[in-house]
Amino acid sequence: MKKVAVKYCGGCNPHFDRAALTARLFNDVPQLEVADPGTEQPWFTLVVCGCSRACAASHPAYGTQGKAVLCSEAEYGKLRERLAIMAHDT
Repeated sequence: MKKVAVKYCGGCNPHFDRAALTARLFNDVPQLEVADPGTEQPWFTLVVCGCSRACAASHPAYGTQGKAVLCSEAEYGKLRERLAIMAHDT
């Protein structure tokens, strides 16, 4: 299982259900698992922002395989595909 750290923005102006879309990602890519915050180095870090302002995008944490910022439902498909390929290849 690939451990993914999830960081959410403050949620002041969400345009979609951030938690539901994140849960969908973990269902759609079964090789992924939520990392236990603060106890392990994640394989990847996902920063989920509720709008295009992406205030949390500058969060400094990175997983060993990088970080992605998700700011809309429209970006979901590419992210899912990227993580599925990465999880399969590593």
